[in-house]
Amino acid sequence: MTVDDERHDLSCHLQRSVRYHRLRERFFEGWSNTFSVLSLLAGSSVVVALLAEWADWVPLAAGAAVAAMQALDQVLRLSTKARQHNSLAGEFLALERILTMRGDPTPEDLRELRAEVLSIEAREPPILRYLDLICHNQVARAIGSEDIEHLRFWQRWLAHYLPGDTALQR
Repeated sequence: MTVDDERHDLSCHLQRSVRYHRLRERFFEGWSNTFSVLSLLAGSSVVVALLAEWADWVPLAAGAAVAAMQALDQVLRLSTKARQHNSLAGEFLALERILTMRGDPTPEDLRELRAEVLSIEAREPPILRYLDLICHNQVARAIGSEDIEHLRFWQRWLAHYLPGDTALQR
């Protein structure tokens, strides 16, 4: 493999990793924000129900909903996971910047960058394969490659929830 091929492979790998972690960050932020909004609405309905003297079950149900959503948010640590993926994406972007600035990297430069990639990957949570393939496809389309992995709609739809596997079931 030539230095140019290695540089291209490393660049694609970095771009895929950045896309992956940005998607995970948005996923966790989205759920965290949804829980916050629903908790606020449910908490407000408790106050309104108490002030309006609604049926006894309304404030009880709204209060239980607030408690459940806040507990889920705390247990799942959604905002913490979003920050973690933001940080990982930033580290991959920094490596891509270094690769870009080095113009014509030497084999030693590429080895050093690959070692940095491995050190970042060691801190990553387990990769969700379907989501990783979605990111692979995005990068492939962006560079004009025809190396596209075809995913079923349910694999795309559940990519943030299922670990996936290495052999796609068609």
